[in-house]
Amino acid sequence: MSIDFLAERMTRQGLAVRSMATAAGVAAAAVGLQAQDPGSSRLGVRARSGTVDEASVLDAVQLERSVVRTWLMRSTVHLVAAEDLRWMTALFGPLMERNSRARWRQLGITEPLIEAAIPHARELLGGRGLTRHELAAELAERGIRLAGDGQAPTHLLAALTARAVTCRGLDNGRDPTFVLIDDWVAPDQATAPGDPAAELARRYFRAFGPATAADFTTWSGLPAGAAIAAIRDELTEVSFDGRRGWSLGPVEPTPGFRLLPMFDNYLLGYRDRTAMLDPRMHPRVYVGGIIKATVVCDGRVIGGWRLDRAARSAAIRVAPFERFTGRHHDELDRERADIERFLGRPVRLVVDEDGSTDA
Repeated sequence: MSIDFLAERMTRQGLAVRSMATAAGVAAAAVGLQAQDPGSSRLGVRARSGTVDEASVLDAVQLERSVVRTWLMRSTVHLVAAEDLRWMTALFGPLMERNSRARWRQLGITEPLIEAAIPHARELLGGRGLTRHELAAELAERGIRLAGDGQAPTHLLAALTARAVTCRGLDNGRDPTFVLIDDWVAPDQATAPGDPAAELARRYFRAFGPATAADFTTWSGLPAGAAIAAIRDELTEVSFDGRRGWSLGPVEPTPGFRLLPMFDNYLLGYRDRTAMLDPRMHPRVYVGGIIKATVVCDGRVIGGWRLDRAARSAAIRVAPFERFTGRHHDELDRERADIERFLGRPVRLVVDEDGSTDA
């Protein structure tokens, strides 16, 4: 099996040649990074940039606000470039509402309740951030009471986010706060794309190609037909791995080795993953709703890993799925050194060659 198309995917994702100099540049080029686990999203930036460190990613989120966390593709939290926040929210908000409507009804989050909550939320969040439970408590004081189910505040915030009222702000310990989008990020100076679905498809095939229409739908949750048709003359049709698909723009596929974090785009962006992951190893990577951290060489998943952090140091623990070669060990040590640079603390590497440890 030729690995050229896998190497091309790694190259397009910025994983082979890590040329981006900012977190915002990474987020824009990758069309967002899944970010329900904040530490993993920061490591996703690291995997695509050889110069950004963890402190600068935190600054980009908290101080510069050049990247923003919010619910987008597949109704999951993503880290996106601030310049993409509004048009992507406008594109995915209605889809999130449609997909969540039945659950919202169960929780009593009806259209009248959402409409009543919006002006109060704007007043309560003006110039500050609140956790979901803090906002629910202050709304209750104003007569807007949610169901006793502990998930109701989160789903109400999802509804407010879908309508471009809120996004995530700073974290309060382990809890995210929510802020007004217009307080957190200044209104866009650039014009929003005329066809947001077409722009998303354009960005997807540039960052994920070669890929199929089914891949685009799996990643985005959107129907592919009209979006692809709108940019068909920009796409290059390709055959790969026995399938027909597209890419956008030329790249030179480059071999690459990378430690990818949980929920990484590379493992999320395609419906068919058999070329990149031995099906026998699938249960070790896709565990319930979790996509575990992986060792990827030339586009193939060859192991799992985890990062154990201590106060002043850290350890990378690797569980190979196959026998590692000398090249693999050399590349692992380079990745260890780069994660040490990224974290700004000593990092040691532990490789369980017999595979008895589940990374």
